[in-house]
Amino acid sequence: MDLITKYMKVNIPTKSMIVVDLSRDRMDGQIAACILQGIVNRDDENKIYVTNTYCYDNKRGGATQIQIAERYIETLFADIPVERLTPVVDQDWPGFKALLERYTDRVKGLIIWDPKLEQATIEAATTVAAQTDGLVVSPELAAALSDMNFKVIQDFRELAFENNSQCLDWLLKNWFADACKEFAFTWSHMTTDDRSWGAANKDYVVAMKLFTYYLDISDPEEAALYAKVLRNYPQGTPILGWTDERWADALFARLGYFMVPYISVENLTVHSSFPSTTGQQSEPKPAEVVSNGVYISMFVADGDNLLHSMVYEPDIIMTSASYNKISMTWIINPGLVDLSPRLFDWYFNNLGNQEMGAMLSDGHPHSDRYLAFKRYCNFCDYYLEKSGMFTLKQMEESEAVGWNVQPYVMNSGYAGTCAKGIGEYEYHMDDETFHIGSIKLNNAQTIRKLVQAAHRPEPLFLNIFCGTAVEDLPQKVNDIANELLQSENADDVRYFFLRSMDLAATYRVWKGLPV
Repeated sequence: MDLITKYMKVNIPTKSMIVVDLSRDRMDGQIAACILQGIVNRDDENKIYVTNTYCYDNKRGGATQIQIAERYIETLFADIPVERLTPVVDQDWPGFKALLERYTDRVKGLIIWDPKLEQATIEAATTVAAQTDGLVVSPELAAALSDMNFKVIQDFRELAFENNSQCLDWLLKNWFADACKEFAFTWSHMTTDDRSWGAANKDYVVAMKLFTYYLDISDPEEAALYAKVLRNYPQGTPILGWTDERWADALFARLGYFMVPYISVENLTVHSSFPSTTGQQSEPKPAEVVSNGVYISMFVADGDNLLHSMVYEPDIIMTSASYNKISMTWIINPGLVDLSPRLFDWYFNNLGNQEMGAMLSDGHPHSDRYLAFKRYCNFCDYYLEKSGMFTLKQMEESEAVGWNVQPYVMNSGYAGTCAKGIGEYEYHMDDETFHIGSIKLNNAQTIRKLVQAAHRPEPLFLNIFCGTAVEDLPQKVNDIANELLQSENADDVRYFFLRSMDLAATYRVWKGLPV
């Protein structure tokens, strides 16, 4: 078994972009547009680039969600010629119909989902579309396109599946053999109402011919069916997409797989078409070691999720007036060196006194699944080296991963809504790896109480989860840091705010170890 998996890229590079605004399209139009985007972008150097798709998971969707694709046109792709499509005059599908006028000849037919089993048949239709170059459409959209005389490749209403299991069995029997096996994929919340998590990842699924399906993982009987799908992939294969982590992490770990959250990030078929890159951050720098020193590393979490590392975190870096005031570590998916090399380079060009730390997945195969676990560790090792990152964020079994991967820093646990990992005062060396647990940031007073309760006098090292980039974390961290600095004399401590790798270097100096 190949023990190193790499993210798949679109092989045909982007030479120009045809930009279409989908903000006024219904969800079924956005689905059809992103399917067509995948068909075209797979082998065309003049690529479709969509803006303003809808995703409820993106800060509750609509006017509140972060839309960054338009900014990327200038920030990342300023050298790429752009043509903007004029929307068709249509109440329901102005952006999609503009695309369809341009690319009618690329459509080989229609695949109509069944509204009575919406999530399962939309995903099944997407799998079929990837192998047939058909459009995935609602019955209403199919009727609106009747005058174009497209053949119907599959009408899921005729199959009349009664449940998700029946749909999956049919899909495995008829459409798995020719699907891509390098990565698995699963997707949830693919509805057409205002709670939909959106269609934006469907371009990549179609272009790569991934096998996508839907199961309700909160239902024990349906959760058990994941094994029926995943046993067709080598153990250790990454699962892109999303299904609820409250059940998925443990289930996939037990089966020998791991999930890479990929939630409605637009235009991955464009981002991944550029030549891969590499990175190398500056060397770790230890701070002055004093007996009453409190050494704090603040980190921004959840960057394994591409929605965070490709939307939320860049947005905050672009907009926060306090970015670079306090040293912080931003956890991102290092696979961006392949999936979005221009964005990865943008991060590096804007680092200043910040650090990029790595997180590749939500969970990992259990360590007693040896080949699967080894494959995961090699996956981490490959991307740490390629990205030039020193810090690895790991929630489960961080000790086992630390010993196998040996990053400079193992940022362990998760101090968010579901606390995991080693405790808040725990830090030690795993051979060459500085391993530290994490605590959750609430306010300066919480940190002061932790410091006062700690065993003194000796240096104290704290690794603080300060949140995710759905809020202005640099400003929040700056305010708390200033409050802590003002309390130094009263508490008889000295505060140092460091990148994670500098925290590790300082610990090494304190212990008399080489930096």
